[in-house]
Amino acid sequence: MQRAWFGVILCVVALFGLPQGSVSAQEIPTPVGWEMGLVYADGASEDNPFTLEEGETTIRFWVRNDNLAGDIHVGFAYDSSSDATLEGETHTTVGSGSNDTFTLKFTKPSNGLFDLWSIPAGTVYDFEIYGELSSVGPHDGLHAPAEIRPSQTIDGEVVVPELHRWEVDIIEIEHTISAGTEFNLQVDFRNIGNTADKLQSVSIEDDCPVLSHDDDEFGDDLTGRLTQPSESISTSIVFDASSTHPTRLCEIEITVRSTGVANGGLGDSSNKGETVVNVEARPVGAQIDQNDADVGDDDGPQNQEQVTSDNFLIFPNLLAPIGIASAAWVRRWRK
Repeated sequence: MQRAWFGVILCVVALFGLPQGSVSAQEIPTPVGWEMGLVYADGASEDNPFTLEEGETTIRFWVRNDNLAGDIHVGFAYDSSSDATLEGETHTTVGSGSNDTFTLKFTKPSNGLFDLWSIPAGTVYDFEIYGELSSVGPHDGLHAPAEIRPSQTIDGEVVVPELHRWEVDIIEIEHTISAGTEFNLQVDFRNIGNTADKLQSVSIEDDCPVLSHDDDEFGDDLTGRLTQPSESISTSIVFDASSTHPTRLCEIEITVRSTGVANGGLGDSSNKGETVVNVEARPVGAQIDQNDADVGDDDGPQNQEQVTSDNFLIFPNLLAPIGIASAAWVRRWRK
């Protein structure tokens, strides 16, 4: 019996004397790492480039710090296949578990090489944002651990949009136009946008009441014609200066509107050209056409006082003969 108890005691001692197995849970590693990416907006995506804007284009990107143990310090560098000037932060600190957003700006350089109006629409440029992890923790903290990627690069594309603009070039008339005559005004309409365009409309205005033109003769020939960048449409506009036209400087303004802009495209909604024509009134007493003579009140010249005063210039020429005849008659009557 004693041996039996002794055996039990030995078994119990043996059990407690065995080395205890390690049953502690395996430690979960602290999440480490960081990521960079682009913020897509306004229709841009991985398959659709960002659209460049005239003056300045802003592209946003993000940096996420997955390291729960401390901040990360990242330096940035930028590159692009375009001639644009790239501006953005050179270094930053992202807090533990945070996601911060930053901006990259495309601007026109001072040398004027990156002018969107002179670059064909649809031209695509690449850009690259390079991020390098310098340290983790305080600014004087540890260098990036081996398990954290030391650098990352994100790539993107930008595209030149369609821009619409016209130049109206009017050939100056240096000589004087006589009232009662017609004259031709030579005009060139040049497409100075970066894509093909059409003239939607052409309008003419002047500040002289009896200066007329017939825009029906040329309007249909100009509008609706597809014109490539740097190409021009030339035309001649016939003006008629009425014989009752006073002497004055007439300002003529020609305005065109772009079909591309009218359809929702980017650019100038209208462009105009101006010129001044010197019209000289007909000499007093000159014969005029009956049609010109029957001009109503609404069609009369603005400088009516000047026309009226000019018509009275005939009376000084009659005063001298009348005076001589009157003096002779008085002398004979006295005798």
